[in-house]
Amino acid sequence: MAAYHGVVIVRLTSGASGTAAGLICVAIATTMLAGCGRDVPASAEVGTTVIAPNDREPLPALTGSTLDGASLDLASLRGKVVVLNSWASWCEPCKAEIPAFVALSSSADPTRVAVVGLDVSDEKSAAAAFADEYAMTYPSIVDQSGDLLASVPGVPPKAVPSTVVLDAKGRIAARIIGGADPSELTGIVASVDAESGPS
Repeated sequence: MAAYHGVVIVRLTSGASGTAAGLICVAIATTMLAGCGRDVPASAEVGTTVIAPNDREPLPALTGSTLDGASLDLASLRGKVVVLNSWASWCEPCKAEIPAFVALSSSADPTRVAVVGLDVSDEKSAAAAFADEYAMTYPSIVDQSGDLLASVPGVPPKAVPSTVVLDAKGRIAARIIGGADPSELTGIVASVDAESGPS
């Protein structure tokens, strides 16, 4: 486990009419933001980045077997907001944030929002026990090698926990490096979901 002292950076970019109107950076001092298995320097960006629609990039193809042995391709969830959270049974900060993802999965409209886990560098039996303990009813793709996490743009290759929120077009709308704040997570998902209009 590594702990980082620094700032939480929230980037809000806007450009609804086709041109980027600006970039607002809000730096919030933090005392300690803990993460597991992250081999990035303390100066690296840690926190939340929210990206305006005109500035978003697509998530590369991400597919794999889930903990229950099924196959899942994130492209099959296109049309929904997808919350992809990297976790591992050995990660202490993951234990603190997982209830927020479980709550989001159970409360969100499943026709509009999907939560998917990415179990990174974990033993399958330990991961399965962790998922049972925390009542993780949403699917988790097994990323034993860590290669899938390393393919996510803008996320350090060993950033566990970390989260990306994809819009309905499969583009990265937000990144959270480190543990997710439940209210912030809910707000981001609601905002991205609202882009698609009412259900």
